[in-house]
Amino acid sequence: MKKLITFTVILCMGMMLFAACGGSGSDSGSSVPENPGDVYRVIVNDESGAGVQGVMVQFCSSSMCLMGETDANGIAVFEDQTEGTYTVHVYSVPEGYAEDATEYDAPETYGDVVITLKAQ
Repeated sequence: MKKLITFTVILCMGMMLFAACGGSGSDSGSSVPENPGDVYRVIVNDESGAGVQGVMVQFCSSSMCLMGETDANGIAVFEDQTEGTYTVHVYSVPEGYAEDATEYDAPETYGDVVITLKAQ
């Protein structure tokens, strides 16, 4: 009985520690809320995982491009877009960050594109 209680206490402590550390670790310590599921988001982080504000990004289909700017959490949201094929381009970065000419593919269903900028 004593072993069962000890095992239960250790198991509970491990679960609390896991929950306190964020569980899946998917947000790298950032304050990015979960995607509501009906928008495309471009999330721009620095190499430490912190959101980068003021990044201008283009969200493009084969026929048009929309421009967005990341907020204090490093997130630009593109609402009212039908699900489909889109690409994301970093148009401009704040001072202190290297330009990024990569073309990123957005998921075909609503979701997130995560971009990591490098400091200069």
